Amino acid sequence: MTQDQGEKSKVIINEDTYKDIVTNELERIGTGGIFVWSLFLICVLPNILNGFHVNSYTMLGYLPTDQWCEVDELQSANWTEEQKRSIVHKDLNSKGCTVWDWDYRELSKMSYEEAYNYTATMSEISLPTEISCKAKGSYQYSSPDGTFVADWELVCDRAIQRTSAQVFVSLGKFFGSFSFGMMSDRFGRKTAFTLGAVFFMVSSIFCTFSPWYSLFLVGRFGLGSASSGLFYPAYAMLMENICLKHRSWMSLVFSGSYPIGMMIMALASYLIGEHWRYLQLSLTVPAMLLILNCYMMSESPRWLLTQKRYDRAYQIVFKQPSHYEIEKPAIDSTILSDKKIEEELTVSKWQQLREGPLKHIIELFATSKVRKLIFTSYFMFCVTSLSYYVTALNASNMDVSRHLYVAITGLVDLPSLILPVIMLRYTGRRITTMSLFILTGIALITVMFVPQDNSLWIFAFAMLGRFGISATYSVVTLYTAELYPTEIRGSALGTCSTWAHVGSISAPYAVDLLGPLGWYIPTTICGCCVLVAGLLTMTLPETGTGKLVDRVEEVPSESNTTDSTESEEVNKTKNSVQ
Repeated sequence: MTQDQGEKSKVIINEDTYKDIVTNELERIGTGGIFVWSLFLICVLPNILNGFHVNSYTMLGYLPTDQWCEVDELQSANWTEEQKRSIVHKDLNSKGCTVWDWDYRELSKMSYEEAYNYTATMSEISLPTEISCKAKGSYQYSSPDGTFVADWELVCDRAIQRTSAQVFVSLGKFFGSFSFGMMSDRFGRKTAFTLGAVFFMVSSIFCTFSPWYSLFLVGRFGLGSASSGLFYPAYAMLMENICLKHRSWMSLVFSGSYPIGMMIMALASYLIGEHWRYLQLSLTVPAMLLILNCYMMSESPRWLLTQKRYDRAYQIVFKQPSHYEIEKPAIDSTILSDKKIEEELTVSKWQQLREGPLKHIIELFATSKVRKLIFTSYFMFCVTSLSYYVTALNASNMDVSRHLYVAITGLVDLPSLILPVIMLRYTGRRITTMSLFILTGIALITVMFVPQDNSLWIFAFAMLGRFGISATYSVVTLYTAELYPTEIRGSALGTCSTWAHVGSISAPYAVDLLGPLGWYIPTTICGCCVLVAGLLTMTLPETGTGKLVDRVEEVPSESNTTDSTESEEVNKTKNSVQ
């Protein structure tokens, strides 16, 4: 049979029938089997890498615990290190940032005992000026290879630059969540994921081998941006191609891959020891496996349907070329030609933008129904992220090992995924989200009633708050993914993540500026905001019906609309599968 004969033998059907055929088969294979499990592993495993790098700042950029100033003029003196420090830093609490302005050249000619007695006697008469260490020598550290802070001397008056390493990750996530979300809707889930994977690998290499702090920050920004490129396209692909039975628990396991990465990173740091570049390298090597992920990943069939690429969606779902062809309406060529010329003359630049790069953003605010959803979602994501990071920063003041702290944080995050699984099974998306918001808000507000000197209970409530906000975060992400139609789901998730990173960027300022006014103020503000988010959740529709909408015009208008027709929607879904 020739190619022309093969094309002629295709069955001619209309567009709606073609879409129903692919959708019904997608719903059938989405209930289980190799399609579901391969898609699950391909989407979930890369997210462990986000737990590696995004939280690696705790291990890579900690402040040196033992820092002092090596005075150049004392290097010729036959003194021990402790003897030098007893003169240079005597009675100073600047953690090695400043030294006394003695005439160290003359002191180096004396024995230690003579120098010590001389400085002690002169101090009783008049203390010398306290000056910067850099004016007399250089900073020294007990473990100079353990942190990048020592490599680039990000201490003392440059300590604020150390924070930039974490700020650049948040800024990268801010940029990436917005751009990769729209890219996912515009060019496809796989395309956005692949570009994010490339960014991730290149940025990891920058961070590992960078000789300059500025290039290191570029790598950190790239890691933050790429983490959104790995997370949101993969999450959207997973949620829109599996059935309701698996959607809840797979969503929570997807969120749980992040704390797993945190614990693995904490273990790697403990085993490698005090060498930050070796640790960074150990986190970079697994990122090369993303090449295999990109090769094995197929485009999302549901996204292909929204783009009217039915043949490709059919091939992915049925594992064979399509033998269907969409019937073409008969249109008079003269009319078509005149219409095309008229359209070319009337289409403005603004219309081209509306139908091009700005299409999905405009659709997020096109109707009152979607505007109500998106503004509520933005607030939910912002306060959830703000509360999560404020709790983490407050708990970091506790006197615990950084390895243990990161590991405990991951351990707390994991069981926080179990409660939503149970609640989602019996109460639905809306009630679960509202309840977790309210419970978390109460826990955070309760922190203000704990005495400041009771560090154990402060730590306990900090971890309880983290437990609650982690559970809330996982449900909010699932709920948001189901609220929006397929054609703007990626943009909605991406812009919501952008507002989440507004919260994460704001968290350090909330702790540093408001904390000195009252140690309980940051968590109290977060608790109040979380309670408001819980009340706003009641205005949203229930989405746990098993049927995802594809078009903006299909979005339900009232919260009780979906509730009242829940059984009807479930029956429709079952009938379509049958």
